[in-house]
Amino acid sequence: MSKPSKIRMAEDATGRRTLYEEIEVGKDLGSFEWEVTDADIERQCMLDEHWHEWFISDSPWGGPIAPPQIQSRPPRWLLGRTYNVRGVSYKHDFEYLKAIKPGQTLTISGKISEKYIKRNREFVRWDTYAHDEEGDLVFFASRVQCMDVIERDAPREGVGIDGGPKPERV
Repeated sequence: MSKPSKIRMAEDATGRRTLYEEIEVGKDLGSFEWEVTDADIERQCMLDEHWHEWFISDSPWGGPIAPPQIQSRPPRWLLGRTYNVRGVSYKHDFEYLKAIKPGQTLTISGKISEKYIKRNREFVRWDTYAHDEEGDLVFFASRVQCMDVIERDAPREGVGIDGGPKPERV
């Protein structure tokens, strides 16, 4: 059995990876609009193998709603627009305030809220907000990403085969 690599990736298919030192606490990550479609909801149900009746027919909110976990991707899309960061998801905190309905357009925005070193590994936390067309907060997400499973003093010289940021769709 071979030993795991002790080299950190310096770049991948999309270019040079962002260094920990380049991440700015307080940086605005911008915003984008996300229209939640019936196809998005159906795909999320297929991915999770979870077909609750509220997701495909009527719900207490009037018509179908999206599974709560559909909102897990927009925070990642937001970070990937500014920083080329890979690694391991370390913590997720979510607060759901309103049901998401098909045809709804959400404005996704966020900022870098913290970065720190723990057990010789680099971590970044960013907060994401989703507002509906009326300006109401629909969900809040705070996520922490461990930027690399390899300790931070390992050389950064590898080239990853990672495909880079994923399309901004469910």
